[in-house]
Order: sequence, then C-alpha cells, then structure tokens
Amino acid sequence: MKEFERYLFRRMALLTFWSLVSATLLVLTTQVLLRLNILTSSEQALMAFLKVSFFLIPNVLSIVAPFALLIGVTQVLNGMNSDSELVVMESAGAGPMLVFKPVLVLSVIISVLTFASGNLFEPRANRAFGDTLAEVSADLLSVAVRKGSFQQLDDGLYVHINEMFPGGDFGGIFLSDRRAENTELVYFARRGRMLQVGDERFLVLAEGQAQQRDTRSGNISIVSFDSYALDLSSFMPNSERKALKPREQSTAYLLNPPADDLYLQKYPEDISKQVVERLTGWLYPLLFGFIAFVYMGKAVTNRQEKFQSITGVVGVVVVLRAFGFYSAEEAGLSSTMWVAAFAVPAGATLLFLFLAVTGRLPRMPAWMSRRIAIAGHHVSQTYQRLNSWYLKRIRRGAGVT
Repeated sequence: MKEFERYLFRRMALLTFWSLVSATLLVLTTQVLLRLNILTSSEQALMAFLKVSFFLIPNVLSIVAPFALLIGVTQVLNGMNSDSELVVMESAGAGPMLVFKPVLVLSVIISVLTFASGNLFEPRANRAFGDTLAEVSADLLSVAVRKGSFQQLDDGLYVHINEMFPGGDFGGIFLSDRRAENTELVYFARRGRMLQVGDERFLVLAEGQAQQRDTRSGNISIVSFDSYALDLSSFMPNSERKALKPREQSTAYLLNPPADDLYLQKYPEDISKQVVERLTGWLYPLLFGFIAFVYMGKAVTNRQEKFQSITGVVGVVVVLRAFGFYSAEEAGLSSTMWVAAFAVPAGATLLFLFLAVTGRLPRMPAWMSRRIAIAGHHVSQTYQRLNSWYLKRIRRGAGVT
C-alpha cells in the first residue's frame, strides 16, 4: 500500500480495535451478570468468573466484530469528510480506490478473524464454558442457600429457601424438579438442613409434603412426612455431560453428524442454526466494510447529503443483520429460510462490492429525504423547547430570575 493508504489503514484499524474492545467488554459484562448468582456462590467465585469471561470472548467477538469494523471505517471517513480531506483528495485527482483499498484490506482481515473465531475457537470455548458452569452449579449447597430468591440449578430444577437459621438450618423450603419427561416432583418443607455422610450429602426435610404429578394425565400423588431425606446426587447438575450441544461441536461434526446424535434426533433445528451462523458470520465484516465505503467514502457538499449517507448506513446494516439473526433461527424450520440465510448476505456483499468498485451510491427518494429532514427539524425544535423549559424551572427553584 502507498503511504496515504497505510495512514488511512492505521487510523481505521486503531479505531476498529478500540471499538471492538469496548463492545466486547460491554457484552461480556451483561452475559456474565446473567450468571452472577451461580458464579458468586461458588467457593472459587473469582476463578470461575475469570474462566467464564474468557470462554465467552469468542462468542462475543463473532457478533460485535462487524459492528466494530463499521464504527471504525464510518468514523474515520466521516471525520475526513468533516475536515475536507476527501474534498482535497478528489480535487487533487485521487481516485476512490485510494480510500477503498485500506477498507478492503481491513474488512478481509476482520472477516478472516471472525471465521477463525466462529469455527475454530468458539466451539472449544463453548465446551469449556459449559464444563465450568456445570462444575460451579454442582455445588448445590452454596447455590441453593440464597434467602428469599428462586435459584435455577439446572434446566427444570429450581429451589427456594425462605429463611436461614443459626446452625445451618433452613426454613420454608421449596424444590421443583421437572427434568424427567412427563413427570413433575415438588417438595415442600417447613424446616430442613444439610447432612454430610462420608462423600454423600443429603437434604433432610421435616414437616412437609412430596407431590408427584403426571403431566400427561394430570394425576397427582401427595405424601405427607414428618422427616424425609433426599440424596442430593440426584438433584445436582451432571458435571460430566453425556451429550454436547451443537454450539460445542466442531463445524466438521455439525456438517456430518452421526445418526445417533441426540440433537440430530430431537432438535435438528439447533444444528442448522449453528451451521448457518458459522458459515455466514464471516460475510458480515466484508459487507459492513463495503456499505460504510459506499455511503461514506465520497465527499459530500451539504448536510442533507451527509444525513442521507449516515441514515443509509444505519438503515441497511440494521435490516441486513436483523435478517441474518432471524434467518439463522428459522433455518432449521424452513428450507427457504436456510437458503436465504446464505443468499442474502452473500448477494448483498457482491452488490455493495459492485457499487464500491463502480462508484455508484444508492440514494433515498427525494420525497423521503425531505420528510425525514422535516421530522428531524421538528424533533430538534421540540428538544430545544423542552430544554429551555427545564432550565427555567431549575432557575426558579434556585431563586434565580
């Protein structure tokens, strides 16, 4: 690349990197907080927290990388437009390829990293992530004893403890187990405590009931007891998982799963979703880079054109990525959506590549642009009025005239 192309590439790459770091940390925080009740209950909470955060990174990168690239390219090109750099370049006879080349190189790099993350690192991280959560959740004693809140220990397994007394006794115990097919077990007890016998642990309940309901027929059997001991091994989530989820399998395995695979037999749509996400995710960095260049890579002469460019980038990106998420969810239920999940991002990528190379720019109709501009003007005026009214109230409250 030429000196200016390297300069432009460095600016875009640096802003893309920091956007990627910021977005990744934000999404990681939200994902880890969803499991905070389990992680903070473990005896090794800090280590579990760090491991879960680390294993979530590949999943987050596959989603946020295209948007980080979009932010990096768009902000740099928008800044060059505001500083009249693009105007000077075009006046000096520099062609659009001078700007497009660093955008293309950066988009290809992010696309390759996204493909590697989704197909190589993500399955292994998901498997390690599941093992970590299973190990942490297996400590039923530490997870369960959170006064006054329901805790989900496993799919279909919930526990609630109303009170905790000195000495380790519990009060107001509720335990619901819906993991068995067509059967629901519910235990109520006024009191209870944990009892360790060798390597085995028991939950000893007192003054309660055990209910078993057949979900098909609705028949319920109820047993009242003065004292009842539950072997906790039957209620602990299994840390040695027999069936790996599709998100934990390699791409090669998902493309040709064995006939006895549990998810192939019961949930084939989950396999189709994973295949679509892994084989189409790498297209979006390319697509977003081309979209950013098509709309922002040329000098604009007025605010209306700049507004149209930004609106075009946001609108097209939101529509295409929303369709990508939706088509991946529906790919296992409809062959049409399965084909569309590949055809739409691939077709859009080729289309915007063609527009970038030929220098064409899709414009919104004039009537739509005018209406959007008028609506934006009204919103701006309303905001100014509300801000003025708010400042006057603040001054009155402070006794300032």
